[in-house]
Amino acid sequence: MAHDLVRRGSVEEARVDRMRYAFYGLQLAGLLGAVIILLTAIIWRKAAKRHASWFNFMVTWIISCSSYLFLIGEPLDTTPNQTLCVFQAALIYSVPTLTSAATIALVIHVYMTLRSLLTPINHRAIWTAALVAGPYVPAWALFATFLMMGLSDPSLVRAFDGTYCSISNKTPERVSAIVVAALMILCLGVEAIIFRNLRRAWAVLKQDDRSSVSMVVRVLAFTSVGMLSIILSLIFCVLPDTHNDMVFNVIISLVPVSSVLIFGTQKDIFSAWASIVRIGRRRSHGIDTWETFTPIQSRQTIHLQAAEAS
Repeated sequence: MAHDLVRRGSVEEARVDRMRYAFYGLQLAGLLGAVIILLTAIIWRKAAKRHASWFNFMVTWIISCSSYLFLIGEPLDTTPNQTLCVFQAALIYSVPTLTSAATIALVIHVYMTLRSLLTPINHRAIWTAALVAGPYVPAWALFATFLMMGLSDPSLVRAFDGTYCSISNKTPERVSAIVVAALMILCLGVEAIIFRNLRRAWAVLKQDDRSSVSMVVRVLAFTSVGMLSIILSLIFCVLPDTHNDMVFNVIISLVPVSSVLIFGTQKDIFSAWASIVRIGRRRSHGIDTWETFTPIQSRQTIHLQAAEAS
């Protein structure tokens, strides 16, 4: 029986190690992917034009992925620095709110861009500032709250399977999950409005298949990620403590990788990378971007038809 217990413990330890490697691997993939895409948009900003809310969105995912990597490389039996552990725990419970709010900001930008195609309007700089700074307000409030909770009672903070630090009290987990679910429900509401406006503009947008198909795919991607976040948040909120927490965390870590794939696979990003090899080749006009969503010709056509209709 003792041999069976030792064998069972070894199997469980090996399973935990595999889950840790998978978790860290996905977080590193999301981090490196976000950094590469962000740098691409910054360096080749003329070829890959992006709105400030898009840059902020990528930055929030970099923060999110980085927050889980504080203990990478540390042995399971190592006790992490208590101050660092408290800081990481507070950060981990607040970054989901940050990324969710940044997603809403990006969706609002999509809505405003689509609306401007139907009814030309000038977006004030204050809107851009609000879309960039807004996501940090609720995230900072939660971070400060959880940080004070951890500092007031350090015994609540522990290293979860040696992977990252967390607070043993379930309150931060459930508060974070509820806030994320509420934000993503709001996000889906905005996306529903986008779909309605998309149907109104379809007669014009279908004149250029690339722009219309690209827009539909991106909106569907937003909806899919939003629904996934809601489902995972609700599950995380109602599930009792189980031995499958590590498996659940691995599933959660697929979200940043999905975001990198969704937002980093545009034609202009690939064109920017290709320009490294094909030095001196001029970029063709009309590449799909987040700032315009449609080639210049289609945008002019929309404004012209709107003027004739009025």
